[in-house]
Amino acid sequence: MEEQHKIPTSKVERASRVFRTSMKVGANYIKHNAQKVVSSNVDENAFNEKQAEELFKLMSQLKGSALKIAQMMSMDNGLLPKAYADKFAMAQNSAMALSGPLVMNTFKKYIGKTPNEVFDKFNVNAVYAASIGQVHEAWKDGHKLAVKLQYPGVADSIHSDINLVKPLILRFIGVKEKDVKQYFEEFEERLNEECDYELELKNGTEIAEATKGIPNLIIPKYYKELSAKKILTMEWIDAKPLQYFIDNETSQEKKNKIGQALLDFLHSSIHEHHRFHADPHPGKFFSNG
Repeated sequence: MEEQHKIPTSKVERASRVFRTSMKVGANYIKHNAQKVVSSNVDENAFNEKQAEELFKLMSQLKGSALKIAQMMSMDNGLLPKAYADKFAMAQNSAMALSGPLVMNTFKKYIGKTPNEVFDKFNVNAVYAASIGQVHEAWKDGHKLAVKLQYPGVADSIHSDINLVKPLILRFIGVKEKDVKQYFEEFEERLNEECDYELELKNGTEIAEATKGIPNLIIPKYYKELSAKKILTMEWIDAKPLQYFIDNETSQEKKNKIGQALLDFLHSSIHEHHRFHADPHPGKFFSNG
């Protein structure tokens, strides 16, 4: 289980974490450059891995838009140095989990009841934790459900987080502003949409109905009556992350079947239903084959 912690929600607290990380990363650069002056045997890869670890740790703690930036940038081959791309790719499948009291507070605030008052059974420990929210197991009327909770303060901190993280990326990773301008221009608008769970419920329900005829494609059922502004409940489907399937499946027939289902889904979404899955990284798809 991922480490549970208190998410920094105030602008001062979040800015303080960024400042401390920038000072630490900056000090590492000074020390590294000093070593290069006196020795030609300085390990650049080890240095980059250490710096990437510090920046990823910061983004994981901030969650929300900060972690989402890491996630999206890792998917663009060639944009980041390898050490940073490898470390940031971890944002696709992992993050630190929300603590039990914050889970309870989220339910009380948006549904007016505790999870155990809403469901027959609820696992307060998250089974998945990502950039915007985390997923819990729950049961009701004999059905196993996936309950996604949005982290507190995520939607309110999108604009400020982007402005906090952007200078770190430009200064310490060595990425040019013109190369990432397209990301930061698009991030804020799209992330505001992603934080709207009511919109996600509507879109998910509609695309599930529109693509229900595609072979080997399963989109979980959404439960509007068990959802709220920051809580989204859907059918639980036992499956393995797509990346695990890619790395471990030996049957080419199964690979072809999964690949065809994904292609049919994306193609029909765009060309037939005029919808676009704007976040198609492997952490968003699973295989039960």
